[in-house]
Parts: sequence; structure tokens; C-alpha cells
Amino acid sequence: MGFVFASCASDYVAHVKEDVSRDLPALRLAYSRPGFLTFKIDDDVPPEVPRPSPWARVWGSSLGRVRRPDDALALLPADARRLHVWGLAELDGDEAPVAQAETTLREAAPERFEAEPRARAGELVVDVIVAADGAWLVGLHRHGPGRSPFPGGDLPVEVPADAPSRAFAKIEQAIAWADLPVAGGHVAVEIGSAPGGAAYALARRGVSVWGVDPGAMAPHVLAYVGPGGARVHHVQETLAGVRWEMLPRAVDWLLLDVNLAPPVALHGLTRLVPAWRKRLRGAVLTLKMNDAIVRRGVATWLERVAALGFRDVLVTHLPANHAELCVIARR
Repeated sequence: MGFVFASCASDYVAHVKEDVSRDLPALRLAYSRPGFLTFKIDDDVPPEVPRPSPWARVWGSSLGRVRRPDDALALLPADARRLHVWGLAELDGDEAPVAQAETTLREAAPERFEAEPRARAGELVVDVIVAADGAWLVGLHRHGPGRSPFPGGDLPVEVPADAPSRAFAKIEQAIAWADLPVAGGHVAVEIGSAPGGAAYALARRGVSVWGVDPGAMAPHVLAYVGPGGARVHHVQETLAGVRWEMLPRAVDWLLLDVNLAPPVALHGLTRLVPAWRKRLRGAVLTLKMNDAIVRRGVATWLERVAALGFRDVLVTHLPANHAELCVIARR
């Protein structure tokens, strides 16, 4: 018998439970707190356990609940040297217990863990999740594609004060999560761009952006000149109304963030993507998940994205996302 743990944003615990109940009936709910769940299963659970839900940010094998560093260390395999210590939502942002737990663990085993938290591909990662009552929930996962390299699934990005929307954080987190090779001199098209948060982030990286949106763009975004002369160009049209002739012939990155149901939004891309297939490197698509029917169709929406000609299609719920999922697709 083993246990699987999963963390998520506090508001979406019910989504994780729904996905597990529907798709993984062998997993039986064992423990639930805001933003954290464990499930019991009759088999052993390896650190490479598949993600139980796209809403899960960190997941893996749950090893036990302890209160002393020696008890935590006794649960760990010798080759698990990357340490992630993070807190349950019930700590309400109090970082002191988390910092104390990490200090205590490192002092108890000075040579045991690597100094920095950022995980590398293939590494075993120790998850120590701090509860409000002082207990530690110990888990293990193996880092790889589709996982944040930072404790608790965090994706720390610096958002400037003049960013016009949270889309700035969303695209920066997507780039960090998937290690996207976005570089100066690239060209991007963003469908649903106003007021320009993501476009501004890309322009600051030296990417020229064509933002498609019937709404107004922030004036300082349109006036901004980034490295290499990167600019944001506004195409004041809807997804239904824009024609590929209005956009660059060679595009590296496609972004989508529109208030449309996924089947409608993805259908709108089918007439644009073929024109860019020779150069298109990837896409970052924000899909709205506003009702249960749409959420149950996630696998279908990912298949629709793959059918556009993408090889690798990953999905996650970024810290900057609300009731939406981020799909990252690469060619």
C-alpha cells in the first residue's frame, strides 16, 4: 500500500478530487487540507507517479507525517539530495515556520542536501510540507518536464510596477515552467492581447509582438521599444475577424488568452497556424475552465492542440492562473 500527495491552489482542491475520482478510481482520498491532498492506493508509489490532475502543481509519493528531523531523514533514499521545503496554505503566508524547518533539517544533516533548491532534470526531490501544527508531511518526486523546479511549485518572476495586467506574470511563469527558448529577435503573435501584459513581457525580452484584440492596449506598451528594436503592434480585431494576411508571415511563438470556450478558441487557431508551420517554435495557450463540462474535456483539448502540428503538449495550472489552465505546446 502507498500514498500519493498532490498540492494545488486552495480554490481548486475540488477540481483535483473530481479528476482523481473520474480518471483514477484506484486512488482513495486519505487526507485533505486547503491546497493539499493525499490519496491511498493498494500498490507501491514511485517518485515518478503520474500527475493525478492538471490542477496539481506538485505531486509524488507521500512518505509519512513526522515532527522531528531524524524521523524525516529516516524516510529518505540516499540519492535524494535536492530539498524543497514549503508550507500548507493554512500558514497564511507565514514563511517563518518554513524557514525554521529547512534550517533544522540542514543542520541535522549538514552534508545531506544540495545548497540551492532549484531542481535539475532526473533528480529526486525531497518535499517537506510544513503544517500549521508544526508537523511535517514528507514526500518524494522526480523532477522532469511538466514540473516546476522550485519548492511548492512556485515560479518566482519579477513583475514590474507598470505591467498592465497579470498576463505579464502568466507568460513569464510559462517560460520558466517549460524552459521555453524565447530569445531576442523572435516574433510572436498574441490573440487576446489587451491591455498588453504578456506582449510587454515579451518586448522586454527583445521579442516583437503582434497583439490581436478589439480592446485598447496600454499606451506605454505600444510606445515601448525593447532590445533590438522590439515593438508591440496592435491589430484591433477579434479572433474570428483577424486574417493571417494582417500578421507576420514568419512567427516563432503563438499566444492565446481569450474569453472563449476552449473548442471555440482552438477552432479559431486552425486557420492561422498552417501559415506559420515552417518557423513556429511553440505556443502558450490559456484555456478558460469555467464549468465542469469544459474541465472534463481537458484531454480532448490537448488532442486538439496536438492536431495543430505540435509534438510536445503539456498542461499546468500556473500560480498566476485563475480558473484557467496553461497549455504549452512545442514543435
